[in-house]
Amino acid sequence: MLMKSLVFPAFLLLIIFASSCKSPLSDGKVEDLSAICAKIEIYQNLSDRKDNRVTISLYDGGNKTIDNKNIIIKVNGIVLDTVETKSLYYTTSNFYAKENVPVNDVYKFEIILTDKKTYTLGSIKPIEESNENTIFLPPKGDFNKDLVLSWRKLKEINELSISKSVLLKTSNTLEKNYTYEPKILRKIGAEGTYSFPKSSFINSKSILSGIEMTFTALKFGELNKQLLSNSEIKISGHIDKYIDFDEEKILLNSFD
Repeated sequence: MLMKSLVFPAFLLLIIFASSCKSPLSDGKVEDLSAICAKIEIYQNLSDRKDNRVTISLYDGGNKTIDNKNIIIKVNGIVLDTVETKSLYYTTSNFYAKENVPVNDVYKFEIILTDKKTYTLGSIKPIEESNENTIFLPPKGDFNKDLVLSWRKLKEINELSISKSVLLKTSNTLEKNYTYEPKILRKIGAEGTYSFPKSSFINSKSILSGIEMTFTALKFGELNKQLLSNSEIKISGHIDKYIDFDEEKILLNSFD
């Protein structure tokens, strides 16, 4: 009996928690756009704007998820699908999503509230397409040469992220230990260069194994001013490049 008395309240706590995560606007009427926060995200393939993914989440002023099945959202006249996710076995939340949305000049979003009235949510232009072949780097890293990365005509790409994997000195020919150095972020333009000096490839603790470079385009669009102030609409896309170094060739000499 004691065991049951301990389990039952815990179950109730989970139910209460699930209810507290859900907005009161999830049930009944929602007729006021100013009570809604909309988070709109679009991911776009930078070489093909038709390859895209749209996701939208709705929140109230208390940052609680609005899961009202009577609210409809459209992008360029197409109704978004409602996707249900589950967590902690007892909580569910909904968001709106659509893939491969046909688009020419702009993404336009509309919301239909429970009174069947339609309102504009916002709009954003797609990212201009870029060609990953305008990013230049050697096919393989060379420990005896500086590595120079260059790019041109990347249009709306505005950030470069660099992540280095390194082989630790604790490694040997039978067991290799890898880790990552802190990520580097740089704001960039449509054309530019970035150099990796050869002096940074090997030190007393590690040897460079590979470099991952992510070129990202991110921009924000226009929202209906009636929405809550923390609403946003953004679109992003990226191009990934990777170059590896053959640490095997100098493993024995570096880590005696």
